[in-house]
Amino acid sequence: MPLHSNWLHLPVFFLLVYWLWRSLGKPEQKPLIFWSALLLKLVCGILLGWLYLTYLPGGDTWGYHKQAAVVANWATDNPVDYLRFLIFNEHVPLQIRFKEFSNTFFFLKPLSLLHLFTGNSYWGSSLYLSLFSFWGCWFLVSHLRRHFPQFGTAATISFLFFPSVVFWTSGVTKDSVLMGSLCFTIGLFLQILKQEQPKPFYKYLLLIPAIWLLWRIKFFLAAVLIVLMVTHLLLKTITQRVVWLQSKERQLLAWSALMSGGAFVASFAHPTFNLSFFVRHIVWNYRNIMAVSDPEKPLLVVYKLQPSLWSVIQNAPSALLQMVFRPFIWEPAPLFYKLAGIENLLIALLVVVAITNLVRHKKFPSLPAFLGVLLLFFVIGGVLVSLPTPNFGSLHRYRAPLLPFFLLPILAWGPVPQWLRKLL
Repeated sequence: MPLHSNWLHLPVFFLLVYWLWRSLGKPEQKPLIFWSALLLKLVCGILLGWLYLTYLPGGDTWGYHKQAAVVANWATDNPVDYLRFLIFNEHVPLQIRFKEFSNTFFFLKPLSLLHLFTGNSYWGSSLYLSLFSFWGCWFLVSHLRRHFPQFGTAATISFLFFPSVVFWTSGVTKDSVLMGSLCFTIGLFLQILKQEQPKPFYKYLLLIPAIWLLWRIKFFLAAVLIVLMVTHLLLKTITQRVVWLQSKERQLLAWSALMSGGAFVASFAHPTFNLSFFVRHIVWNYRNIMAVSDPEKPLLVVYKLQPSLWSVIQNAPSALLQMVFRPFIWEPAPLFYKLAGIENLLIALLVVVAITNLVRHKKFPSLPAFLGVLLLFFVIGGVLVSLPTPNFGSLHRYRAPLLPFFLLPILAWGPVPQWLRKLL
């Protein structure tokens, strides 16, 4: 697909960028941060497509493009049937290689709309998806900076500038939609949590499309996030009215009870949330991917993973740590794994520097409750993503939307924000 194909949509794109800057580019945000982060995001989306087109065998991103182009071409001749496909998920008489009701099949809907608008341009669609991802990140970072100023610089680095986070959540990928909807959902929950007085009901309506998008792209992460956010909001509401719950210990007990209730309710939201099925599916996925993976490349290895809850719990810490810190730079592997290893080494150094900084200043790491909930979301989501995915090539991409929630406290507890404030 030539780079120059149908750029007539560009005025709309620039209008959206301008509107984003005017609506979310608050005075306390430095213009340099906004524009450099946006440019980085857009360039990463284009670079991702170029790398897969030039050096890698197409990859999923170009597969999505080809399938969306087929749907878009069909839609021009069958607009009524296309609307039924979008709204009611009706079957289309086309050769689509993605399973119906899968998140990939759903992704074809917004992508085909973008293809209709951009004239089947991969690069044009990449710009809009990258912009959506950036929009969500900027929205969340703006609210984090406002309500937790001591974590503002860390949030900016984690969500807007950390290499793999920006790269893998850009362009024509499902993770662009995932990152945008995830950050919008969390940012809107934070708005509700921090509001001083109730707002009109329509102010909360934006949560519906944000949660819906998140659910359609990664339903298990959506379920975890909703349970964590709703129970946190409920606990805050209850503790403001019940004097008995003012102590931290009782709040922890109450939150645990609410979490258990929320998890029980969530188990009815989707067939795969049945605990026995869920555990079996994790093990089945892990074994099948291990069977087809190249043993010469680094793989996530766990100890005798069995289809039981206890085995999953036992192996969860190891899987989570390997997701964050492996592959190591010294492991024999192709170039991509070496680049991932360099970033993992950087993460390890940030952790060591943060711990050293805390010990040196004899400080206990402080973390607001809301950010603690986000860190717990990273832990649970990380386990659910890493255990079924022993292939580090895939796992490095899958961890990208989760990684900022780990980096946020790590960076804030270290000296990096102070160093940057002196430089800037």
